[in-house]
Amino acid sequence: MRKVYLLEIILAIWLIVLIMLFLPLIVKAGDSGGGGMIAFTFDDGPNSIQTKRLLDGLSERNAKATFFVVGEKLDFESDRPNIAENRALVERMVREGHEIGNHTYTHCWLNKISEEKVAFELSKTNELIKEITGSTPKYMRPPGGSALTAPWVRKLSSPMITVCWGYYDTRDWQCRNVDKMVKTIVENTFDGDIILLHDNYETSVETALRAMDILAKQGYRFVTIDELLNRNTGNGWELDPMRIYCTMRPGDRSHLKQVES
Repeated sequence: MRKVYLLEIILAIWLIVLIMLFLPLIVKAGDSGGGGMIAFTFDDGPNSIQTKRLLDGLSERNAKATFFVVGEKLDFESDRPNIAENRALVERMVREGHEIGNHTYTHCWLNKISEEKVAFELSKTNELIKEITGSTPKYMRPPGGSALTAPWVRKLSSPMITVCWGYYDTRDWQCRNVDKMVKTIVENTFDGDIILLHDNYETSVETALRAMDILAKQGYRFVTIDELLNRNTGNGWELDPMRIYCTMRPGDRSHLKQVES
């Protein structure tokens, strides 16, 4: 029995070493009980209609969120509609305590374009955000998680911190079943989770607000990515631009496999 027990300990230690060596992310998650912090994040906006609805709902709930915005939706020189309205929404986000992140200029897969193009996608979006808010984003999210297998993308995006999403994906860009998406979020979220949604769909906005109402009754607070990731800094855990930050349940091999692929 002692030999078997010792073998299990050795295997467990070896598994931890392998994860630290090869997994390009840092994970910080609490248990699945009620209470704690959750970061709701919204990609692909702003949307002149749905983002306004979302901001109204967040304000009513005293909830904070992070918006990873697409640069060309803020650029008067692009052919996108509602630029003035979109820029006003970004101003409102900052005014109401939300966080703005970089989601590239054209929403392209960064690992499939040249380094010069990546540099443009990120720098142009940062330029537009700073023009509106006065500050350069601290965080970026690569469309489709396209920096997972491309460390050189993270090097180009430095000093911004790369943030992906959490334990599960509602796939709200594809699913329009609000009840199903709310159920997915409520049944799977945990302290320290990062939830991904898109603020250009009516169903996604409804999903976010309904899920927040349920989770708030369980004691959760809804915070920005910056507040979530920095709650433990200073204890030997510092943010690193060359790593990818997301959340997963401890010991969940299915998510490990997804990230490694």
